[in-house]
Amino acid sequence: MSQSDIGKKELKVLLIRPKYSSLVAHLEPLGLEYLAGLARDLEIPCEIHDEFDRPWTFRFSRMCRIIKKGGYNFVGLNANANTVDYITQRAKQLKQKFPGITIMVGGPEAEMNYREFLTDDIDIVYYDNGLRSLKAIWSAGLDIDVMDEQTGIAFKKNGEWIVKEKGDPVCGFINKPDRTAFYRGLKKNYIFMKGKYALSKASFSCPFNCSFCYCTKMNSGVYTERDMNEVLDELEEIKHDKVWFVDDTFFFHKERVIEFCNEVIKRGIKKEFMAYARADFIAENPDVLPLAYEAGFRDILVGLEAITDELLDEYNKQTSKEINEKAIKNLLDNNIVCDGLFVISYTATRKDFKNLMKFIKDNNLLWVVFGIFTPYKGTDSYDEYKDMVVNFKSWRLDGTHITIKPTNMSSFEYMFRYYWIHVLTYPKIMVRTLFGTGYDTKRTGWF
Repeated sequence: MSQSDIGKKELKVLLIRPKYSSLVAHLEPLGLEYLAGLARDLEIPCEIHDEFDRPWTFRFSRMCRIIKKGGYNFVGLNANANTVDYITQRAKQLKQKFPGITIMVGGPEAEMNYREFLTDDIDIVYYDNGLRSLKAIWSAGLDIDVMDEQTGIAFKKNGEWIVKEKGDPVCGFINKPDRTAFYRGLKKNYIFMKGKYALSKASFSCPFNCSFCYCTKMNSGVYTERDMNEVLDELEEIKHDKVWFVDDTFFFHKERVIEFCNEVIKRGIKKEFMAYARADFIAENPDVLPLAYEAGFRDILVGLEAITDELLDEYNKQTSKEINEKAIKNLLDNNIVCDGLFVISYTATRKDFKNLMKFIKDNNLLWVVFGIFTPYKGTDSYDEYKDMVVNFKSWRLDGTHITIKPTNMSSFEYMFRYYWIHVLTYPKIMVRTLFGTGYDTKRTGWF
């Protein structure tokens, strides 16, 4: 695309979240809702097309009908690691169907690995921290000179890609999200056996450095926190009774957690909260948990990851099996569900799978999530294991497919055992939920 092709224009924006296989959740497209909120503030016509709200069939023809009906001349695609190939394919098809349309790619994968999208059919790749650069280029109608002044974007000038350095880390949002898409799609919103959740984000990046996770690389690797009053004001505005804080770790600064809980109680905010926390914080600060429960926290997702100190060290988790067990006990003792997150190593043996189930039973863990170790591009693990990866296609990068050949059993047996641990755990979750005891943290049986 030449400079004249991308020149200043009156924008009409369609934001698309590509659909991918997910059995355990269909969540609010919060990232795109912040873009929609920016478009709203700039008085730019904008719509979110969330493919999760639609069937798998006729995806491209449906997309084309929406573009044609709305007269959209700018398409923004939200990229995750498992949608890279889909997005590049769709961009090519859209360019053939609508030659004059401008296609931008953003989202987590663009932020981490923007060069994957420097193709002939994509016009802009957005990977900056925050939305200030996007506000500037949208305000200027994609004026090429304005784009050249921004940070964190790649674009074409005279047919050549111009790649700009990322800007400074951010500690807040420059606009409020437009949650129209969430309320419209609420009927299809769910988390497995837990109900429907709105999303909120109170911090950026992660202060730790687990080798397999690229969340710590976000925001230029700098952990920052939003203003507390801004977060609380947002909670009051959300017209839903369950909120999931998708921060990589919400429970980090003890004083901040206490302040948040006290303010929620003081303001009379009556909602149920779910959030991430590290095992070491929960193990070391049990005194915070009664207050957290009073404020509305009912689910804490804990990255337990492994049940041996050796594997935890390999993941650079900076915790231990003892810490994990103490964290689980502290949560259950305070009537807060511990959602245990585990990463299944490619080195797992038959005994490891058996010991994992024993650990779950011994610690009375009901709610569990299992992911297969995946060395995502941009993580420290990818640098270490990139020569070992197999079948490294983007649609397989979802934590449910083998990307490193198992070393202690065949791939078939590994996947059989991976699915079998779901058979051994998830029916109990469903039965307990059916009988209304899924959040009775003292109960040990099936009912």
